[in-house]
Amino acid sequence: MPRTAPLRPCALALALLLAPLAPAHAQAEGEQMQLCVNSCLYHFGPASNPRYHACVAEQCEQAAPSRQPAQPPSQGAGWRNGTADGGRTHYARVQSGRLALSYMCQRGSEGLVAVEGMAGSPGSLVLRIDGRRMAQPFAASGGMRATQAARGSAMLAGLLGGSGVELADDRGRGSLPLAGSGRAIRAAMAACGLRP
Repeated sequence: MPRTAPLRPCALALALLLAPLAPAHAQAEGEQMQLCVNSCLYHFGPASNPRYHACVAEQCEQAAPSRQPAQPPSQGAGWRNGTADGGRTHYARVQSGRLALSYMCQRGSEGLVAVEGMAGSPGSLVLRIDGRRMAQPFAASGGMRATQAARGSAMLAGLLGGSGVELADDRGRGSLPLAGSGRAIRAAMAACGLRP
């Protein structure tokens, strides 16, 4: 369901389920299956809802053997593009070790930025782009953190034109490159009908 209003923290946490969740060593088919299941949970959750189980059976289990990403991953400075949720969710992603950063969107809604691999408390996450702190709250779900990346925001501008991201929380630090992020994020945005 397209969202045009800003996401509340609860809805933002649910939107985290759209991000690619499988670890880097997982097989592509397993990743796509997990993304499909997460999408069903997002659209028809909670898991006790019969519509959720019908979605998994119809869209994930029956389509799994032939499921291919609608947009093949692209390479370049570690950033790659892809789709999930039957092609409705478009993403740009970079991963280094345990850390990953993703921009994702759907047609009719603003984008989100998700961070994976930080183990500290949700409220302690600080994201800096080229040394500049992005003062946005992150919601947490299943080891992931996410925040909105609305068009025209400092967060989105930094991701499109920055050279690096530094992450820190009360349990650790990490960094990820932004080389190639502008091209990858713009491609995801264009697929969602968004302009920076």
